[in-house]
Amino acid sequence: MNQKHLLIVFTLFINISIFGQNGKIVENQIVQSKVLNRGVKYNIYLPPNYDTKKTYPTIYFLHGFGGNNNSLRTKGIFKQIDSLIVKELFPKTIIITPNGGKSWYIDDYAGKEKFATMFISEFIPEMKKRYALTKSSQKTIVMGLSMGGFGALRFTMLNPEEFGICVSFMGAISTKKQMIEDLEKYYLRFHAHLYGENLTPKERTNEVYFNNNALYIAEKIDVGILKRKKWFIQTCDDDFHSLPNSELHILFHQKKIEHEFRVTNGKHNKTCVDNSMLDALEFIKTNLIEEKQ
Repeated sequence: MNQKHLLIVFTLFINISIFGQNGKIVENQIVQSKVLNRGVKYNIYLPPNYDTKKTYPTIYFLHGFGGNNNSLRTKGIFKQIDSLIVKELFPKTIIITPNGGKSWYIDDYAGKEKFATMFISEFIPEMKKRYALTKSSQKTIVMGLSMGGFGALRFTMLNPEEFGICVSFMGAISTKKQMIEDLEKYYLRFHAHLYGENLTPKERTNEVYFNNNALYIAEKIDVGILKRKKWFIQTCDDDFHSLPNSELHILFHQKKIEHEFRVTNGKHNKTCVDNSMLDALEFIKTNLIEEKQ
């Protein structure tokens, strides 16, 4: 083989190696929380050729009820975005997923589980110390599914200094009527630890409920905050939560807030999310590029 052919082969090898290099996933890291008086686990994805001298757009991915930082869905998101980054179809991004337990990413009524306070005052500042995260809120995304979608909407509305892009899949928000009419067994399973034990149906829609439900937060906060953020809201047509998500969509229209709204065929499950995932990632990519310009 002559020198010219060797050079061509060597160049192709380098290009393939660079193009095919994957990012790194580090699991079960811990932030010690004074607010919660315990450690909070998280997983993190670092993009190919991660460089601490640079800063990267950041996605906080919030898992659903019953999940954790090691859920298969969480790992699937990491791998899907990594595949797009390797193919140069998505910006190099850091992804962080905290273990939210069954907290719904809020401070509970009894003050025993102040997850929201911990996340904003301890977790995010610690992530900024440990990793090369963007300093721009407009390049910081909070994305979640079901309980995580509930959290993503809530955090973006109540903490606009931290987040610029919100992606909510099957956000598990509810209307006041739904909360009152929910069967006792479901209230006990999903919400009693948040809003209160031994409550009558009408007592469920108390101050904690209204102050943490995106549908009602959006009614009362400064519309300018909502207009400065980028919103991708997805729901499923056979989902219990499709009604409140549709009402949020209508409210955004009434307030002239630009947003993307997707209604996907299906129930509250993985398939429904998967059918909108590429759209959501393209939405993130587009808005990151616009911000860069």
